[in-house]
Amino acid sequence: MGLEVVSLIELALPEPDGQKLLIDRHGEAVTAIGDALRTSLDNPSRLKGWMTQYAFEAVVVALGAVRLIKTEDSGLFYFDEAGGELQPPDFRIVLSDGTHLLVEVKNVAPNKSPLETKVRAKDMAAAQAYAQATGGRLLYAHFSSGVGMWTLVDPSVFSLVGSHQRLSLLDAIKVSEMHLLGDGMLATKPPLTFSVIMDRGKERVVERLGNGEETRAFTIGGVEMLNAGQVITDPDERNLAWFLLLHGDWPQKQESQFDELGRLVRIDFVSEPQIPDEEVARHIEEQGLAFFGCLSKLYTQRFLDAITTDEGEIRALREEPEPALLAKLVADDYWERDHVLKIWRFRMYPQGASPAGMSAPAAPVGSDYLQ
Repeated sequence: MGLEVVSLIELALPEPDGQKLLIDRHGEAVTAIGDALRTSLDNPSRLKGWMTQYAFEAVVVALGAVRLIKTEDSGLFYFDEAGGELQPPDFRIVLSDGTHLLVEVKNVAPNKSPLETKVRAKDMAAAQAYAQATGGRLLYAHFSSGVGMWTLVDPSVFSLVGSHQRLSLLDAIKVSEMHLLGDGMLATKPPLTFSVIMDRGKERVVERLGNGEETRAFTIGGVEMLNAGQVITDPDERNLAWFLLLHGDWPQKQESQFDELGRLVRIDFVSEPQIPDEEVARHIEEQGLAFFGCLSKLYTQRFLDAITTDEGEIRALREEPEPALLAKLVADDYWERDHVLKIWRFRMYPQGASPAGMSAPAAPVGSDYLQ
């Protein structure tokens, strides 16, 4: 940590005055850095911007499909102004095939109406010039915090309106290239259930109340994970099911079961998708699956759970990501054997793009999937 702070001293301190040595400016440096830190901590918008950048970095690392991701816009750089402005994006990413991406990360606030992102046209032009000068393809990663969704788009899909380049969330979804980072959408057959099973032989009354009610003590005899009513026993499947239960957005309800003597048998925590109408229910029944959401969304929720309070207040800006966590949870060989937890993984491609060996999809957004 000590070496990293030295660069902050150079940025925070004013030009040296007279012959005073740097080693003697410790107090001045601490004050300057402290003032700058307080300014940032008092700016919620700035903190959320940094948090979004760290969330994107964590998602890319957890997806495990790239060779490298590094911060691109830190430190000093110099350029020839005669060629126009240059502006480094937030990250440089190297894909497995050696392709370099330069990614600028943006947070789309949930209170915007309509949901859209906008970038100053001159900033986009400067970022494109930087990409051309340093070798890399510029992309914009947007996190729509209201729906918890990431999109990754090319600058060409924006529309110039006045002095800003604008893009709606709906259009961003249609042309998103998150598949480049290994993202995909997961689905399974609902419901997904976590059950706490009681040891009925150890249930006992600890207090009898005057109104005929009583307080009982229970002993947990075991737990089960179930998918569509079938018990999951495979350790890898259980880990995946637990991850989906913790970080998915299917609503959860609690159900208790009792035997004929009134003893508690089990408590089931049942997660299943919201079903707004009978037509949606019929589609889920016919297809035998319902969507959990994108891997990137699931991991972002895990990230936010780790760094924010229950009320959503920021406790920290980042958590050390777990490399290739999502790739390990749903490995490419998952479908080579039978599973109780049946998973569908959909890879989404913008129109005109498709994986090698597949024809381009006819719809605006296509998918290939493995069952």
